This record gives sequence, C-alpha cells and structure tokens, in this order.
Amino acid sequence: MGGTESKQAHQRLRSASLNGVTLPNSMELSFDPSWSKFKLHLLNSSSSEPVYTFNLPEGWWGSLILHSGPTADHPPLAAVRNTGKSGMGNLVTLPPLRPGQEVLEEKISRRRKGWMDIWSFAVPVPVRDQAGEKATTRVERFEWVSTGGKEVKGLHEWGRGWKLRRVAASHHTDAYADKDWDDDEKDGEDAAACEYERLHADSEVLAVWADAKGLNIKKAAKFEFVNSGATGELGEAWALMAVVSFVRVWQRYMQIVVV
Repeated sequence: MGGTESKQAHQRLRSASLNGVTLPNSMELSFDPSWSKFKLHLLNSSSSEPVYTFNLPEGWWGSLILHSGPTADHPPLAAVRNTGKSGMGNLVTLPPLRPGQEVLEEKISRRRKGWMDIWSFAVPVPVRDQAGEKATTRVERFEWVSTGGKEVKGLHEWGRGWKLRRVAASHHTDAYADKDWDDDEKDGEDAAACEYERLHADSEVLAVWADAKGLNIKKAAKFEFVNSGATGELGEAWALMAVVSFVRVWQRYMQIVVV
C-alpha cells in the first residue's frame, strides 16, 4: 500500500461508520488550487460548496483517501490502495456495514471489449422483505462503461463519459475479478464491444460522470446519480463505492495525462 498516511487511514476505517453518510445526487470534482497538495474536492452541484475531500498522499500514482468532510482533517470514510505485482490493481476499503463487523474490501477491476473500457466492482446492497424493510443484504456486481450516449449528454461536459450500470444476473461473471490494469481482457474487434452492449442494453443505468473540458482546476469532472441510484434504495455502501470508483477511474486516466 505504501505511505504512513495511507496505512493509518485504512486502520481508522475499522472504527468508521456508514451511518449518516449522505451524498448529493449531483456533484462536481475539483482540484486543490495549489496542485502541490494533490487533493480533490467533491462539491455539491446545487451550491458549489465542498462536501467531501479526496487526498492523494503519495501523488497521482498512489493511494486515494476519501475524508468525511470538506478538508483532509476530517476522518477517513473510504480508501483505495494499489495491489498486484504491477501495483495497478485497486482495492477499496469501506467502513463496516454495521458496528462490530469487519471493514468491507472490494476490488475495482478493469477489462476491455474492443474500443470499450469497463471497470467493475461488487458490493452488498439491501434486500427488502415484503413489508419493505431492509431484512438482509446480497452482493451484486456493477460496472462503469465508457459511453457517448444520451446518459451523459445532460452533464454539459465532453461528449463522452461513463455510465454505471447493474450487471444482470445472466451476465454475471467473476472471471475478471482479480485482474490488474495491465492484465486486461482484450478483444481486438469492435464487434465484440457492440455485441456486449447489445446484451446489456436493458441494464439499468444508476450513475453517470464525464470529464470537464481541459485541465480545469475548478471543475475536473461532474457526477450524477440517476434512476434508482438516486433514490437511496441501494444503500450507503453502494453509493459510497459508486463515488469512490468514479474518482479512482478518473485518477487512473489522469496518470496517463500527467506523465
């Protein structure tokens, strides 16, 4: 994992809680104006006020720590560390679902279908009983897919972006769950991507994000929860994982830009 600050953050998450975690449905990601501190801020789009801070204590290529407030002085709420031989794997640590339980550790895995990048993760979501109460949880898989479709047009950023969708049970696979960035599944022909999209055409889109135009320190990217992703019914762990994975994917592509 590397870095004293990163190690301390992962230890502190054992006593953190998902209770009271509230994420606006629409957020913007911005740089710390100094650049030297490697901090990112999540702003509430409706008020432009910072609500959470991401710290990159080891720079662009290191860990990512989400703090539970507008500054890095607030306690950590989630963290992502590098894994694998290449150091390009992504292991997310979230607070326990309930007090006394272990922290949640979930991987973000990357693969490619033709021209299409896909980043996926699994996370527990609530299962409601007949009375509508949260009775238990089940683990479901979700994936970020690059798109230039209608889902991202309303973000008023670049024409292309990303959509987060639920992976239908019939298409669920863990075959790529342990892959690193440099150990991608690659299909050489665009037909593979088109066929993959056709199979997932009915998958519900739960969130979208897109980069801002250029390296704008005031507005790096915009994120929105949509459809049932905006209702809260998928739970705090899912919402937190959606936001953390969005910023981690953004960080990975920024590593290419800043080299």
